[in-house]
Amino acid sequence: MSRAKMPASINGIEFDVLIGQSESYQADAPEYPTEEGYSVSDSIILKATPLDITVFISNTPVTWQQRFGKTRNAAAVVEELKRLYFARELVTFRTTDGSWPNMAIVSMNIAKSAETGYAYEIPIQLKQVRVTSAKTVTVTISFPRGGATGTNAGTASTSTTASGKNSGSKKESKEEGKKTSSILYGLADTVGLFK
Repeated sequence: MSRAKMPASINGIEFDVLIGQSESYQADAPEYPTEEGYSVSDSIILKATPLDITVFISNTPVTWQQRFGKTRNAAAVVEELKRLYFARELVTFRTTDGSWPNMAIVSMNIAKSAETGYAYEIPIQLKQVRVTSAKTVTVTISFPRGGATGTNAGTASTSTTASGKNSGSKKESKEEGKKTSSILYGLADTVGLFK
């Protein structure tokens, strides 16, 4: 790591010291043989990037004193980290070496000890979330004409049925279906009510 020009921070919450940082890259690769000429990169699935950091916060900062002053409320900084965790907000982790946007706080271990007193040494695990955006496009669909002649295949029949009703009407077809499926319709038709 290069010499720090700014404190490490998560969403603007600055830390006295970044004790450690570990970034790992993982991917799922195909386990079965692939055909020659097939683009293997389509089958390699990159996993979310985890980032493990350990930060130090104290009431009496020994680093970045011009930024923090001689005293600082370390407990308030810890509460702000907890708020981000419970809000499930995506955060940005920044150091002098770079910036990691869209990170989720996966775990934090906040412990106090006699050795650290009013200071906190906090291991935090972050995991990067891939954020995508939807895009609407216009798709033009054309259907070619069928057969050897290339002529249109035609339309559905709208001829008149034997009962004199237009078979093209969906509403009337539904009504006919209801009538013929009813036992009462059969009795009423026998008596001659529908003539």
